[in-house]
Amino acid sequence: MSNDHEIGRVVAVDTAEVTVELTQGLKMLSRSSYEGPLEVGQINTYVVVPVGLCQIVAMVTRVVLALEEEGRPQKGMVVLPSSKRFLKATMVGTIDEEGFRQGISLFPVLDSPVCIATKRELDAIFGQATKPTEEGSDLSGFHIAIGKSAVFPDYDIKIDPDAFFGKHAAIIGSTGSGKSCTIAAIIQSILDQPSVKQTRFIILDTNGEYRAAFQTKDEAEAPTDSYKSRKTLYIPADPRKPDTLAIPYWFMNSDDFVRLFRAQPGVQKPILIDALSRARDQKMDGGSWLHLRSDIILECSRILEFCRSTDRQAAKSIRQLAGGLLKTLADAQLEQDLAKLMELYPGLTSESLSKVFEDISGVVREDIRQEGSTYEQYAAIDADKRRRIESLVNPLFTELSRLPEDPVLSSLGSADCPRFFSKSQFRYQHLERSMVHDGVNSSRPRENCSTMLMRIYRLLEDRRFEFLFGPCSSEWPPIAHSLAAFMRDILGAGNCAGADLSDIDACQERLLPFYDRQRNCAVPSSVVIVDLSLLASEILENVTALIGRLILEFLQRLSDPCSGIDRGEYPVVLVLEEAQNYIHESRGNEEESISKEVFERIAREGRKYGLGLVVASQRPSELSRTVLSQCSSFIVHRLQNPEDLRYFREIVPAIYTQLLDQLPALAPRTALVLGACVPAPALVEIREANPMPRSRNPEFWKSWTSEEKSPNFEAVCANWEGETPSSQDAAIDGSVRAGQDDVTP
Repeated sequence: MSNDHEIGRVVAVDTAEVTVELTQGLKMLSRSSYEGPLEVGQINTYVVVPVGLCQIVAMVTRVVLALEEEGRPQKGMVVLPSSKRFLKATMVGTIDEEGFRQGISLFPVLDSPVCIATKRELDAIFGQATKPTEEGSDLSGFHIAIGKSAVFPDYDIKIDPDAFFGKHAAIIGSTGSGKSCTIAAIIQSILDQPSVKQTRFIILDTNGEYRAAFQTKDEAEAPTDSYKSRKTLYIPADPRKPDTLAIPYWFMNSDDFVRLFRAQPGVQKPILIDALSRARDQKMDGGSWLHLRSDIILECSRILEFCRSTDRQAAKSIRQLAGGLLKTLADAQLEQDLAKLMELYPGLTSESLSKVFEDISGVVREDIRQEGSTYEQYAAIDADKRRRIESLVNPLFTELSRLPEDPVLSSLGSADCPRFFSKSQFRYQHLERSMVHDGVNSSRPRENCSTMLMRIYRLLEDRRFEFLFGPCSSEWPPIAHSLAAFMRDILGAGNCAGADLSDIDACQERLLPFYDRQRNCAVPSSVVIVDLSLLASEILENVTALIGRLILEFLQRLSDPCSGIDRGEYPVVLVLEEAQNYIHESRGNEEESISKEVFERIAREGRKYGLGLVVASQRPSELSRTVLSQCSSFIVHRLQNPEDLRYFREIVPAIYTQLLDQLPALAPRTALVLGACVPAPALVEIREANPMPRSRNPEFWKSWTSEEKSPNFEAVCANWEGETPSSQDAAIDGSVRAGQDDVTP
């Protein structure tokens, strides 16, 4: 039975789309109803198809006019073709007695009536759709307005923040299409909600755009009072500023060091990891005895290995190993470790150990022949010598194979433990010791590690990396609660009254800005902006990966009873601006970046721990496929690159394929919103951010037609070179520019 809103009949159905033949009376593609004139067939509008007690909602993606002759013409007759109008629509959801929901469980049959969506149905699609939570709490669901429908201007498009942030989101679009403004507008919309008391947004800003969007009212001269509540922490990666980014190197794990120093597998990586383990345990009182024990076990294992060799040089190698162990036991720097080892293993003494290695050396020297003054020829290890050497070594293995009960063992870390260690001791002591113990001939490991050592020395002495390794000429101090202070800072948390942060002098506090902020009673921040625009490109991947990993591992540890809250009760949103720069898809034999591995892990596991991702990119084809495919919500601005369009089509569900055809023609600030965050796919005019991020397009004509402005080249270049221009130079530059202003062209 037809009604005022019926516009046609279903003539074809597939798994995602319906084809509708419009009624012949719709010549002007409009329909009059008691609600007034309604347009029919406009792209991105909705139609409904009744199926039993439900209504299937479909989004119009195509309108076609087809010509068809009526009947078979007879001789001498002129028959004019008739026109038929068809539209295709993608099925996006169902309206039932509970309201609108995404997804299709029923399909229409042929000749089913098709109607224009009425106000009642549009209210169901665009309405609040809120769901009650626990008694006394606010309603949740689709209630954060991000803009208005580009097709139905009377309706706001609202997202569900739990779905948008909790299941990850991607904001895609070519440069200048409005991605930065969209991110700022969404966060501002949340902060403007009266019921919002505290948020945790961390923005990794690689272009230096977002500070302007979240300034206080006094800084930005905002026209409304709502910005008073926007508490923002701005952390620049600029060594010239006192509040610059600082991430102490001891927060890095072994994988971070391996990637940063480009340690190759085989020789370099094991030596580096061993040196890191030694360095971290060195700070534990009495903990380094464990490395002395490991060294003795390792060298004794090599002695037994050479015993089974038939090579005449094996005896010489055994003697060198025994001699090296004797030197180790006589090393004054290891006297304390040796005393601790003897205390934990009462069956051993320093004299008995020395006697074992002296006897081993004596066994292989029994048949030595001296030829000349420097050349020695050793006899091969026979069965008798092997049995005698094994009888000396095996009791050591028996004694050292057990780990004694010692409270230090429970607090010993690994190469991944974020515990303070001295960079100079790591560089000059632990690396050297690890190379010595890597082989019988210490020159070979050094040769194999030469490129890694050069890179380590360069990074430790490069002023650009002082935010990571501290001042080139000095050490960062071993400050109490350094990791906790950093995590509070990066997550925008306030100072903890229970932590004793007073044990630091005025000189040290300026070395670690995050510690200084926490020490001076930092207030909670809703948005933390980490400005990475001036960070060296060669370390961008390492820094973003380190920040992401620390946040994820901190949230994972909230399941520990000592945290005071349960896992997932402290949600954090990590916004990745220009994400393709550091989580790009690997090509060919290219090694995967550490940031790609970290953020792919966050994309897969972060939701369980309350860590959501918002990934912004202008080149989705260069972005990690895993990260993009884990996103459940998409805000897609104009995309024009054919490769990006093809790549994005492969990522999103196939049901949206027809909707994506309009992406190259979208206007700025207009986006197609898809996925779990909205009740139904919609073309949205995104609300305007206020204040705006500093991402506006350059105005060439305005510049060309205005009075000439000349930058202070000397000051800019001096900062670029790491220097500070003198006041005399600045004065000269100012006078030069003043003289230029007086010149009449």
